[in-house]
Amino acid sequence: MYLSKISLEQTSQAARELVHLSSNGAYSAHQLLWKLFSDERERPFLFREEMQPCGRPLFFVLSEVRPQVIERLFSIQTKVFEPKLSAGQRLAYKLRVNPTVCMTAENGKSKRHDVMMHAKYRAKREGEDNPKKIQWMMEQAAHEWIANAKRLEQWGISLDALPDIERYTQHRSKKRRGHSIEFSSVDFQGVLTVQDAERYFSQYCKGFGRAKGLGCGLMLIRAV
Repeated sequence: MYLSKISLEQTSQAARELVHLSSNGAYSAHQLLWKLFSDERERPFLFREEMQPCGRPLFFVLSEVRPQVIERLFSIQTKVFEPKLSAGQRLAYKLRVNPTVCMTAENGKSKRHDVMMHAKYRAKREGEDNPKKIQWMMEQAAHEWIANAKRLEQWGISLDALPDIERYTQHRSKKRRGHSIEFSSVDFQGVLTVQDAERYFSQYCKGFGRAKGLGCGLMLIRAV
């Protein structure tokens, strides 16, 4: 695996791409980064977008193949990603995920909902109108999602404590043919303990949760 830090160059070509990113969000970022893997038929990467102090995007990209060099568009720093992991190891992490819950409607059809917005609607249906209480219920739903015992076992980790919620974001983008994409993301930050190193690294390479093609699922880690 390869881990890369990617930013846009100070060129007219990059400036045009920056306009697309500013107006169409996650889907445009996905399309932009595909340029680095144009020989691949299936998406071989996960990514996370951050904003630099200068106001320009910085992408962290985890990929199965080394990204291509595209002059006058990208500035790329790439290294082989082979973390030494072991059971009992503690890691500080940052993770942007798309937490959802599957609900069955009266017609019997199942549909996925954003867990935080679902908690908000449920609170209002129950007559809750205190904004602080509603916010607490939304954050509790997000914490219940990431702390789910079965999910953590599948990931090969445990959480040392409930993580901080840094940000909750609702995303809207449009594909080229006008189809809308709407999803939400939650940014968690905390400390985890590796329980099964092989299982954890396997999941790490695949990404965590849904919307992995839209900037979710890549976990940033460091030893503590």
